[in-house]
Amino acid sequence: MKTVQIKNGKTIETPWLRIEEAAAYVGLSRSEFDRRSKKLPHSGSARCRIYNSRILDAWLNGMYPDIPFVPEEETPQRKFRVKRHNPDEPRGIIHPGTGKFYPTRLLPGQ
Repeated sequence: MKTVQIKNGKTIETPWLRIEEAAAYVGLSRSEFDRRSKKLPHSGSARCRIYNSRILDAWLNGMYPDIPFVPEEETPQRKFRVKRHNPDEPRGIIHPGTGKFYPTRLLPGQ
């Protein structure tokens, strides 16, 4: 339960948590919580989602078998390979419309 202070110094207890609070409640970062909890029931709008602490407890205890708390292992993406410059080729860019070659100026020592 979360305690919220309202006007006139009164406080109320609510089971509803904002997304940052829900992420902290289950022990994940905000981005990791977003990635893992896409199908988890929530309320609020698309801009401000709120989660019930009872649903988060059930999720942690495995009550939602179709939404695992621990995600499956993902295959790592291939790293982008940078083409190395051939020293025999001139450096520069080609204009896409005219096809004209514009050589780049090299600094001394390059």
